[in-house]
Amino acid sequence: MDAFQHLNNTVYIRYIEDGRIDLLEKLGMSDDMKATNIGPVLASIQCDYLAPVTYPDTLIVFSNAKQTGPKKVEFEHKIWSKQQNCLVAQGTGMGVYYDFKQGKSCVIPDIMSAKLTTLNTL
Repeated sequence: MDAFQHLNNTVYIRYIEDGRIDLLEKLGMSDDMKATNIGPVLASIQCDYLAPVTYPDTLIVFSNAKQTGPKKVEFEHKIWSKQQNCLVAQGTGMGVYYDFKQGKSCVIPDIMSAKLTTLNTL
């Protein structure tokens, strides 16, 4: 809570980050990253605040990702308030695939590209 007795704007970004990390885990990207030293790094993040959140509340973060280029992944996030029964924030992020050994961006591996495609056809 902040001085105005609602969830501080920076906390929404933290929840979006949690959603992104959870999605990457479910797609197996973190395991792939450990094995190959290749994975997405966050290049940008943006959040639109739609309604204030006050205590007590339960928030649900919905996250999705899609490949938007040979090296880029776009993340979409929605934060839902159970108490208010509405969307309270939505955001986007851009990830760039990165080769940590070579220290530069790289093409998304075919296996991850296929997982991202499958994610958006469900």
